[in-house]
Amino acid sequence: MKLYVFLVNTGTTLTFDTELTVQTVADLKHAIQSKYKIAIQHQVLVVNGGECMAADRRVCTYSAGTDTNPIFLFNKEMILCDRPPAIPKTTFSTENDMEIKVEESLMMPAVFHTVASRTQLALEMYEVAKKLCSFCEGLVHDEHLQHQGWAAIMANLEDCSNSYQKLLFKFESIYSNYLQSIEDIKLKLTHLGTAVSVMAKIPLLECLTRHSYRECLGRLDSLPEHEDSEKAETKRSTELVLSPDMPRTTNESLLTSFPKSVEHVSPDTADAESGKEIRESCQSTVHQQDETTIDTKDGDLPFFNVSLLDWINVQDRPNDVESLVRKCFDSMSRLDPRIIRPFIAECRQTIAKLDNQNMKAIKGLEDRLYALDQMIASCGRLVNEQKELAQGFLANQKRSENLKDASVLPDLCLSHANQLMIMLQNHRKLLDIKQKCTTAKQELANNLHVRLKWCCFVMLHADQDGEKLQALLRLVIELLERVKIVEALSTVPQMYCLAVVEVVRRKMFIKHYREWAGALVKDGKRLYEAEKSKRESFGKLFRKSFLRNRLFRGLDFWPPSFCTQKPRKFDCELPDISLKDLQFLQSFCPSEVQPFLRVPLLCDFEPLHQHVLALHNLVKAAQSLDEMSQTITDLLSEQKASVSQTSPQSASSPRMESTAGITTTTSPRTPPPLTVQDPLCPAVCPLEELSPDSIDAHTFDFETIPHPNIEQTIHQVSLDLDSLAESPESDFMSAVNEFVIEENLSSPNPISDPQSPEMMVESLYSSVINAIDSRRMQDTNVCGKEDFGDHTSLNVQLERCRVVAQDSHFSIQTIKEDLCHFRTFVQKEQCDFSNSLKCTAVEIRNIIEKVKCSLEITLKEKHQKELLSLKNEYEGKLDGL
Repeated sequence: MKLYVFLVNTGTTLTFDTELTVQTVADLKHAIQSKYKIAIQHQVLVVNGGECMAADRRVCTYSAGTDTNPIFLFNKEMILCDRPPAIPKTTFSTENDMEIKVEESLMMPAVFHTVASRTQLALEMYEVAKKLCSFCEGLVHDEHLQHQGWAAIMANLEDCSNSYQKLLFKFESIYSNYLQSIEDIKLKLTHLGTAVSVMAKIPLLECLTRHSYRECLGRLDSLPEHEDSEKAETKRSTELVLSPDMPRTTNESLLTSFPKSVEHVSPDTADAESGKEIRESCQSTVHQQDETTIDTKDGDLPFFNVSLLDWINVQDRPNDVESLVRKCFDSMSRLDPRIIRPFIAECRQTIAKLDNQNMKAIKGLEDRLYALDQMIASCGRLVNEQKELAQGFLANQKRSENLKDASVLPDLCLSHANQLMIMLQNHRKLLDIKQKCTTAKQELANNLHVRLKWCCFVMLHADQDGEKLQALLRLVIELLERVKIVEALSTVPQMYCLAVVEVVRRKMFIKHYREWAGALVKDGKRLYEAEKSKRESFGKLFRKSFLRNRLFRGLDFWPPSFCTQKPRKFDCELPDISLKDLQFLQSFCPSEVQPFLRVPLLCDFEPLHQHVLALHNLVKAAQSLDEMSQTITDLLSEQKASVSQTSPQSASSPRMESTAGITTTTSPRTPPPLTVQDPLCPAVCPLEELSPDSIDAHTFDFETIPHPNIEQTIHQVSLDLDSLAESPESDFMSAVNEFVIEENLSSPNPISDPQSPEMMVESLYSSVINAIDSRRMQDTNVCGKEDFGDHTSLNVQLERCRVVAQDSHFSIQTIKEDLCHFRTFVQKEQCDFSNSLKCTAVEIRNIIEKVKCSLEITLKEKHQKELLSLKNEYEGKLDGL
């Protein structure tokens, strides 16, 4: 196996060792240079399909290198030569001596030696014929490979042309957009001039660059006395920002020259002139800055006197605002339509040259190759004929040697002479075919030389134009990017002021927000902890109760934590800008940015403070209720203990309810007691001894338990816990004493079982509240004689309201009856309508059935008549036949 490389210029096949297939293309080029003396820079390796082989890829990655599909090599040195490459003419040693040998053989006498000599000559002519045929086949094969190589280079040219057209189209589209936006670009540059004048008057707050400012000072202090020019230039650029007395001639010159230059800019000489003015003004200011240097003492911090424009200029040295504007003008001058449009026309001409079909297509080459293939086929037939004649000579020689009869020699020699003449004619035909194949290859090489030279020059021109297009495309893109930067710089003064105001607003918001959140968390955490402690104390008491998870489910849950932790810190990286800094900017900034430096407005925290105040009141109310509940419980316990000591028999007697009125209010502001100390009535047995067997059936029969004084309870007004909390301690004591005294009296409706569920329902709060209410009602009756007239008027008004309520109730009852009657009527109408619909549907269905039957009958009759007429017609025809 070998690696085949075909040199298209001369139509020569180059062979190499297969080890090169696992090496790179660069190694293959070195091998070609060392073996065939073709310089690497003159080698162009292309595979079938037009792909150019890359130097860093391996040879085996390309599907090429065989004898039928070789790697095509183009020698640029041969292409650029004036003369086409010469095809070497190969001449065999015996091909021109055949005619002389045949003539000499014909002159020989008719003897046995003549027969042997002519036989040897015939065999020699056959061998020459085989060599000539093989040589011609090689020539034609080389021409086919040259055709394939030309097709490969044309495919590569087509790829180059397509990429070139895409690049040109991309540049034209971007450039056309640029031409449409050139006025906008000029306007943006004008706005930048205005923004530069404003930025030069806006002071930079020291707190924004405090860290980097001190770093710059440290670098200045660490600089040696003698430095090279580059470090000295860096020092001067830093002093431009740090020095307080540095004359800002750069800003002033830019302000004076920049708006004028932008205002009068145009696609022609105005761009260059305006750019030149800016450059001259800026250069003069730079010289002035170099002349005015400032000496700073060690350890002394210069006063921070930096403008916003100074800070921007030192951010990306040497790309300051001046250089940005200068580059924009330079790019605009290079993109002048008077320069670009002729170049685009040249590019289009190059595309037209690349698409020259007269040069790309070799007319008649396929027909010529077909004719050469036919000649090779005839050459093969001539070789076969030469072979047959040579074999005849051998057979005659053997026959004559076997016979050893001299009488047959004259006839045999005459026959051999005729056959030699035939073989000589075939030999001449083979030489003619060889000459034609050699000439055809030379002509194809000459033709390809001209076309390859054209291809080389066209592709070279396209590459040069492509590089220019790439450069112009990058120039346009960079210009558009710089215009974006210009647009961003134009909004820097407004953005700077807005950012300062936003930082101040956020700091004010953080302060108020933290105060509000702290107050909210403080009260919320206190309320949450109080509720949590209540549930813990009740849970300890109710944990072992028989009623747990039977009647009272869901008592094991905890309230979700809300507003119990302070919010995380945020906006910690904001610069240290205060309201004084904002006022400082308001006093020094020009009027163009004053509307952006207004003191920020905060959000309305009043609703939030109202919520905090409401929560604070709720916490206080809960605390007062807890204290009141604890006080009542303690008083009742003490009073119960004293009563039980005076009358020990009351511990075993059933509890008697004699309260004036009991109301089971479910106000949300009435929390349950935290603990139950000393129940009002002693238990029959301990809690541990309770079991389902020890409980009577009538214990849970709530219908058999009469509610004490239920009629009086309906007309009694219960006492609210808020009024209870406001009542003096003497009222509590008197109410408790009255409650305990009444408890020992006999009740008209005694309760049979002191451990009944009704006793659990009658809570301690209801009893105490009703007792206090009864006490106060008595005091009110004693003290209310003076206000008897007012009570009478109130009773009259209540009576009137009751009469109005009765009338309203009667009216509502009448409306209700009317609605019921109307509902009945509507239902009846719906029923009648549905019945009528059903009847209508049945009638329609019957009508459809009748129509269907009549149509079927009519169609059947018509069909029978047609059949009868056809029958009669055919019978008549049959009778006629």
